[in-house]
Amino acid sequence: MLFLCGLLLFIAARILPRQKRVTFILLPYLGLIMCCLTLIFWRSAGLDIWNFWTWFLPIAGVNYVHTFLAILATLIVYGGLKVVLNLIESGRLKRRATLKRRQIIAITCSSIVTFLGILLGVCSVWAVNSFGNMTFDQMVYTLSQPLGDSDPSQVIHFIEHPLLTTLNLFFIVFSLFVVFSLYTISIGTKKREKSLLTLLVCLTSFLVVVSSVFIGVREIGYADIKAYYFEESDIYERYYVDPTKVEVTFPQEKRNLIYIYLESMESSYASREVGGIKDVNLIPNLTQLALTEGTHFSNNENLGGFYQVPGANQTASSMVAQTSGLPLRAAGGDVDANQYGQDGTNFFPGAYSLGEILEKEGYNQRLMMGSSRDFAGRGKYFTQHGNYEIQDVYWAREQGLIPEDYWEWWGFEDRKLFEFAKDSITELANQGEPFNFTMLTVDTHFEDGFATEETPNLFGDQYKNVIFDNDRRLMVFLDWIKQQPFYENTTVILVGDHLTMDSDFFDEEDPLYPRTVYNTILNAPLEAVQTKNRQATALDMYPTTLAALGATVQGERLGLGTNLFSKRETLAEQLGFDALYSELTKRSEFYNEALMKGTDQEVLLKREAEK
Repeated sequence: MLFLCGLLLFIAARILPRQKRVTFILLPYLGLIMCCLTLIFWRSAGLDIWNFWTWFLPIAGVNYVHTFLAILATLIVYGGLKVVLNLIESGRLKRRATLKRRQIIAITCSSIVTFLGILLGVCSVWAVNSFGNMTFDQMVYTLSQPLGDSDPSQVIHFIEHPLLTTLNLFFIVFSLFVVFSLYTISIGTKKREKSLLTLLVCLTSFLVVVSSVFIGVREIGYADIKAYYFEESDIYERYYVDPTKVEVTFPQEKRNLIYIYLESMESSYASREVGGIKDVNLIPNLTQLALTEGTHFSNNENLGGFYQVPGANQTASSMVAQTSGLPLRAAGGDVDANQYGQDGTNFFPGAYSLGEILEKEGYNQRLMMGSSRDFAGRGKYFTQHGNYEIQDVYWAREQGLIPEDYWEWWGFEDRKLFEFAKDSITELANQGEPFNFTMLTVDTHFEDGFATEETPNLFGDQYKNVIFDNDRRLMVFLDWIKQQPFYENTTVILVGDHLTMDSDFFDEEDPLYPRTVYNTILNAPLEAVQTKNRQATALDMYPTTLAALGATVQGERLGLGTNLFSKRETLAEQLGFDALYSELTKRSEFYNEALMKGTDQEVLLKREAEK
C-alpha cells in the first residue's frame, strides 16, 4: 500500500502547484486519505491488515486482492483530486476569506456529530457480527464494560475493527469539510455567488447520522429496540413464583451436587449426524453422555439443548438465571449485568436462590473458577446468596498452587482447574455433610479460546482444537468423579452458560439452525417425563436442579423456571418461546421494585456521577 501511496504522491506533486504549503500539507494529507480508504476496503473484504507485504509492497504480496483494492483506492483519490483541480480552474471553487465564527462552530459541531454517527453505524454492524446472541441492551454496554481482571482481547478486537474503521471513514468525510472550509462553492452568476459551506457541512453530518441510525435499526432489529425503550411487561406479576413461599422437601439422605458451568458450550458443536451443525463432532464425549448415559433435555429428537433468553446470555447473568430462575437485567437493561455485579454492593437482593435453599438444608458450598471472583460480581452473588466459599485465581495464589505472578488467559487455565477441583471435592466429601461444589470452566471463552502447548492441532482452527481438547479433559475429570466413593450419592450437572460469542465460528453454517445451550444431568435419582422436543431456558435449571437432588418442589415451579423432570409446561412452552423472549426484553416495575430493590439504580447513579 505504501508503494502505491508513494506513486500517488509523485503524480500529485507533478500536477499540483509547486508551493511549500502544497508540499508539506496537501501531499501528506492525500497520502493519509489513500491509506484510510485502502484500510476500509481491506476491512470490508475481511482481509488481514497487519501483513508486512500488504503495507510496503503489495505487488509482491501473496494476496493480490490487497493489491487490487489498494490500486482502487489510489485511483479514487487521484480522481477526486482531478475533480477538485478542474473545479478550481473553472472558477467553481474559489479560495474563501477567513472563516466566520458561526462557520467554525458549525464545522466543529458537525464533525463531532459525524464521528458519533459513523461510530454508531459501524458498532451496530460489529456488535451483531461479534455478539450475535446478545440483546440490544447488552450491545449498548458491551463497549463500556469494566475490564477488571478480564481478558483484554475484546478491547483489542474493538480497536482493530470498529474504532479503526470509524476513524478511517471519519477522516475521509472530514476531508470534505476541509475542502468546504478552504473554498467557496459558488452557484449562479458572479454577482449572485453564495457559499454553501454551512449547508453542505450540516447536510453531510445529518445524512451520516440518519444512515447510521437506519443501519443500526436494520442490524439490531426494530422490535428489540422498541421493547427496550417503550414497552412494559407484566410477566412477573402473572407468572413469578416466590421461592420463599414454596415448600421444597428433601429426602432424608441428601444428595451431593457437582454443578459444572461449561463456558460457551453449545450442542451446536456436535456433528450433523447427532443434531449439531459441524462436519466433525467437536464434543464426542459430551455427546455420548447426553445421548446414552445422562438425562438430556433437548429441543429436538436428537442432541439439542435449551434456548438462550435475554438476561441469561453472559456468564454472570446465566449463573444467576440458572440458580434463581430470574434473568439478570439491571435497571431494565440500562446497566450491563457485568457492570452491575462489579460496581454494586448488594447483588440482586430480591432473589432467593438455589444456594440459599441448600445452605438452609445444611450443605457445604464452594465455587471454583480459574478467573477472578470480582469480575461481574460473581463472588458477591454466591456469597450473598448461599454463603459459598470462593476459590478463584487469587485463592490459588494464596494456597501456593500457582506462582504469585501467574496469569494465563483469564487467570489460570482449565487443566489446572480440573486438578485443583479434585482436591477441593475430596476435602468437601471428607467432611461428612452434603456438599454443593460448583465450578466454571474458561478455556472455551471467545475469541478463539485458550490453547496450551498440550492442545493438539487437529483441525487447523484454534477454537475447534480448544473445544475438542476441553471435551477430552472434562471426560477425564468426570471419570475420576465416577470412581470416587461419594459418587453413588452425587448428582453431576453439566451445562453451558451461554452460546458462544466467537464472531465467525458459525459464519459458514446455516443461519436458520437453532443453536442451543448444552445440558446433561448425570446420576439423577429419577426419570424425566419428557426429555425430547422441549422448549426450555436457563431459568428452568433452578427447580430442575433441586429435582435432580431428589427434592420435591411444590407446584414444580420456582421464579420463572419449571422443573423439567415434571410434566408441567415451561413458560417457553406455555407462552411460546418468541413471546417469552419478547417479554423478557421489556421493562418491569415489579422486577425493579421487588427483585432489584433499587440496587441497580445505585449503580446507575454512581456511574452518572463519575462521568
